[in-house]
Amino acid sequence: MLILKRTANYSLCAVHLGVLAFWLAAWELLFTKTGLIIWGISALLGAFFFILRRRRRENMPDSSDWILSISTVFIIVLALVSVLIEYAISSMP
Repeated sequence: MLILKRTANYSLCAVHLGVLAFWLAAWELLFTKTGLIIWGISALLGAFFFILRRRRRENMPDSSDWILSISTVFIIVLALVSVLIEYAISSMP
């Protein structure tokens, strides 16, 4: 069970890292319908895993749990920054 949990956590962190890489290098690909769906699903899954583990109240959270929590928060903050940038650009004359 622990190996499955770590695999899921690290896989989702890899998706988060991919979103960050696309955001920095090829943002045009990220802001397509498919890119936004992947971004949203990865953020929702990260939040779901975090809430699920929080409800279980595991005594010893794994390091992969901490990494997943940090990357999920970072992806959500990245989405908020993207919305602010888009708003600032669209309001320019």
